[in-house]
Amino acid sequence: SWPGFTPQTLVIPVVIVAFLWGLGLHWEAVAALVAAISSAAINGLVKTLIQRPRPAANLVHVFRILNSYSFPSGHVMFYVVFFGFLFFLAFVLLRHSPLRTLILVFFGLMIALIGISRIYLGQHWASDVLGAYLLGSLTLVANIAFYRWGKSRFFVAKKQPVDASESPPRKKGNK
Repeated sequence: SWPGFTPQTLVIPVVIVAFLWGLGLHWEAVAALVAAISSAAINGLVKTLIQRPRPAANLVHVFRILNSYSFPSGHVMFYVVFFGFLFFLAFVLLRHSPLRTLILVFFGLMIALIGISRIYLGQHWASDVLGAYLLGSLTLVANIAFYRWGKSRFFVAKKQPVDASESPPRKKGNK
C-alpha cells in the first residue's frame, strides 16, 4: 500500500515522467502524467459525490484510521490507471525479453494485489475495491485512447506537402 499514499503518489509519477522524458519518450511522459492526474481527479470527484464512510474499527480490524471517504479506493484507482498505463507502455514499446516479462509481471502483480491489501488492512470494503477496479479500468482505457490519439496525431512523421507549381525531379536519361 505504501506507493499509494501521499507523498509517494506525487513523487513516483514525477520521477517516472522525468525518466520517460529523459529517454526521449516525450508523448509517453505527457500521457503518463495525464494518467496520474486523471486518476486522482476522477477518484476525488467520485469520493466527494458518494461520501461513503470507511469501515469502522468496531466492525473490522483497521490497521490505520484514515479520515477520507472510502468509495472508490484511491490506491486501487492509482495502481490501475498509472501503473496500468506503465504496463501498457512496457507491453507496446519494449521488445520481447526477460526484462520486459519481469516489468509486466511486476506491474501486473502490483495491480492485482493492491485490492486485497486494502481490504486486509481494513481500509476499504470489497465493494470499494471492486468499484475502483472498474472505474480505474475505464479511466485507463480512456488514457490509452488519449495516448494513441496524440501519438498518431503529433508524433508520427508526416509527409511534406508538395508544391503543385514545382515540377517533379527528372530522372537521368529523360529529356
